[in-house]
Amino acid sequence: MGMADKRPLLDYTDDVEGKDGCQDAQEPALMGIGFKPGQAPTLLWYFRQIVLRRKLVLGLFLMFVFSYFLIGPADVLDLDNIQVHHQSNVLDMEGYLVYSNHCRIVDLDPYKREVMRHFKRVAYKSCKSHPPLTIIHYNATTQRYVLNIDASALANSKKRSKLSCCYMGVERVSETDVSYTPCVKFKSGAQLDNATDSIIVKCKVERDQVYINGHPTIPERSAVRQRLDHWAQKDQGKRVPSVLMIGIDSISRVNLIRAMPKTAQYLYDNDWFELAGYNKIDDNTFPNIMALMLGYNLSTAMKRCNPYTINGLDRCDFIWKLFQKHGYVTAYGEDAIKINTFNYLKKGFQQPPVDYYMRPYLYAAEKLLGGNSVLGMPHCVGYATEAEHVYNYAQEFARRYHNDSFFGFFWTNTHSHSDISQTSSMDEYLRGYMQRLVAQGTMENSVVVFFSDHGLRFGPTRSTGSGHLEERLPFLFIWLPEFVRKAHPEFVDALRINRNRLTTPYDLHLTLKHILSLTGRVGSQEDLGGAKDCPQCQSLLLPVPLSRSCEDVAIEDHWCTCWPYDSVYHNSKVVRQMAEYVVRYLNDYVGSFRNGSLAHLCQPLTLQSMSEAYKAYLKDMYPKNIEIYRLIFYTNPNKALYEATVRFNDLLPDNESFSVTGSVSRLNEYNGEADCMEDFAIKKYCYCKNTRY
Repeated sequence: MGMADKRPLLDYTDDVEGKDGCQDAQEPALMGIGFKPGQAPTLLWYFRQIVLRRKLVLGLFLMFVFSYFLIGPADVLDLDNIQVHHQSNVLDMEGYLVYSNHCRIVDLDPYKREVMRHFKRVAYKSCKSHPPLTIIHYNATTQRYVLNIDASALANSKKRSKLSCCYMGVERVSETDVSYTPCVKFKSGAQLDNATDSIIVKCKVERDQVYINGHPTIPERSAVRQRLDHWAQKDQGKRVPSVLMIGIDSISRVNLIRAMPKTAQYLYDNDWFELAGYNKIDDNTFPNIMALMLGYNLSTAMKRCNPYTINGLDRCDFIWKLFQKHGYVTAYGEDAIKINTFNYLKKGFQQPPVDYYMRPYLYAAEKLLGGNSVLGMPHCVGYATEAEHVYNYAQEFARRYHNDSFFGFFWTNTHSHSDISQTSSMDEYLRGYMQRLVAQGTMENSVVVFFSDHGLRFGPTRSTGSGHLEERLPFLFIWLPEFVRKAHPEFVDALRINRNRLTTPYDLHLTLKHILSLTGRVGSQEDLGGAKDCPQCQSLLLPVPLSRSCEDVAIEDHWCTCWPYDSVYHNSKVVRQMAEYVVRYLNDYVGSFRNGSLAHLCQPLTLQSMSEAYKAYLKDMYPKNIEIYRLIFYTNPNKALYEATVRFNDLLPDNESFSVTGSVSRLNEYNGEADCMEDFAIKKYCYCKNTRY
């Protein structure tokens, strides 16, 4: 240790001595800290100053820790927040995304303290420190994929001569099973058969496996090519837009800005059309996606294509079937196979629902390639995150059919489902991904929809005022290719108007049908039908009425963001009456579900305590006899935290004056307490009788 390091922790040398070190400069300074003229500081004095200094440092440290956890990291040091510059507010109405006599949606501050205390930016980390040993590319001349060994990826040159590799095809058996073809050995490369959708590659050195990886492909298929060529001849040279849908689970519009500012800024800077008033229509992913893909609400979907019965979902008239019927090649990919939208607690598809179905590959990849999980979700799968597998597959699909008409639907859960922070790790990647789509020409021919289903539904942020609104306001951005903008400038005008209008997944469903009608392959948009459960909904390529209300577009009170709420006393008589009513409603719902066949599995709930209560400020949106309340309460024995919206009509008899609107939201997690229940519709309301507590 040098001499400079041996100075006391509290060194007054620079303060007490003059620039020339004279005694007359030292004495006044010492007098100011308790010394008489001519009195020199003692060793004990220096020791006391050291102790005081340490106490000061410890005190400052404790204050920092206290402020960090009480206020939140963003309020202590806000260096990570990248401000997104955009014009999403209603013109001349700062602070509102939608503003009319029937709907007023506020523009939330992404960096509000109550949320930012739970947010911490997450760095992106590569799954492997070295590149994969094998690469794959499509040869347009032979119309085959070619598998090659990248010799430069071999770290030990001595092992090259001893390397033995083979690949096996992945074949779908069912939604929950795959089989593998015999492993075909190859040296430096191999041309793949077009009957193979995806492969798993293994390499050994002597008896030790040194490498395993997977490659999903989009092989050429004669039946698909015939369909494309048949409709292309009918088009007689007319340009037909493709559709690429990229969806992310559980990200609100606000969290896109907060967690992925670079991606959001890219969209704003590059003339994507934002629908800032996009409001979900139901609780979780499945009903919101069904509204988008079929125009059905949950009740209709259960009647027409029940996901709990074999072949139920196969009977659904998904929008991709409509595009396929009119000459499009179709694809669908989704990560986290255990919680896939159409498979979690459901039967899934008996037959592949699209031309290129990614699920069999990801089933094999999750099982064989190794990796890790983050926050209970699959993360790395082999050499890439599982989300990247889906994004890369979507990019390859769009590249392969660049000159054809395609419809691709791709969905990711893994980096966004569990908390508000994890998805920030994908910000740089997704911005670069959008740029790669541009570079390969996808944006020249395709309508691209970048969207989510809802905001985060669980956890500490959901219980905040911001979290309540965020959950209901997902993000939606639409890209129109230049040739569509030039042919239909009215679409551009409509999308700009609709940025600040109330919109729904039903509208997006009708927009997709509108896009299909542009091809000339159908008589008119009317021939394709509307959105069954929202008769007043419409295509977003036409101006949406400013006077829209939630009731107009089939959004129940519980999900509506069109009015503010004022806090009311949560233990008032009327509030507790409403809460007791909701608990009885839940017990009746569970008791009558599936004709009461599951009721014996669940314990009845009772009201434990009220947490919060709010009353909607409706102004002139409803008749004066209507009041709307939002209640947050705990129940026994499951210690569940529920949120319910109750409509009170004082013109009705007492036993009919209350009604629960929408479903009742569960705000805390319920892992382990409803394992006896396989039905997602009542799982969050069931506390199994055999649960230990």
